Amino acid sequence: MPQTQTSPLPISEQGKQNRPLVKCFIANQDALKSFFRRGVGDDADADDLFQKLLMKALKIECTAHIDNPLAYGYRMAHHLAVDHHREQKKSPESLEHEPQSNDLSLENLLEHEQRLKVYQQVLAQMPALRRDVFIRRRLHGESRQQISQSLGLSEEAVKKHISRAMDMLKDAISAFIAD
Repeated sequence: MPQTQTSPLPISEQGKQNRPLVKCFIANQDALKSFFRRGVGDDADADDLFQKLLMKALKIECTAHIDNPLAYGYRMAHHLAVDHHREQKKSPESLEHEPQSNDLSLENLLEHEQRLKVYQQVLAQMPALRRDVFIRRRLHGESRQQISQSLGLSEEAVKKHISRAMDMLKDAISAFIAD
């Protein structure tokens, strides 16, 4: 295919202002790419990140306040490398193996189901009033005062019912664990 010559794109006013920053990065591209390589471990990614660095430099509106352009470039490079690692962690193709979680293991699920059965058995064995007080307090979050008023009990009686229910549950779990 014959190559056609294209005229260079006009440089915007913003591009003209950023020329010193871009020139500095290009003049130090070996050092900046080496910095990226140490950060990401791959030549292709380092080249891509260097290109992103140049693009960001072109978008900066004013470079007059930058005393040390190379230090500024390294700071930008650091942020780009951090962003790159975040993206890699989110991307499923970067996973080499299936992630494992102890929370999802079959053993933990079975233990959870067994504990739930123990709780249900203990609740079924409780006197009806104690079970009602306990469920209102622990599951529905009602205050002791609300429970005492609605059931016609003293707050001290409500407190004792909750304490005894907790003791029953604690004893049942201790026995479950010992088995």
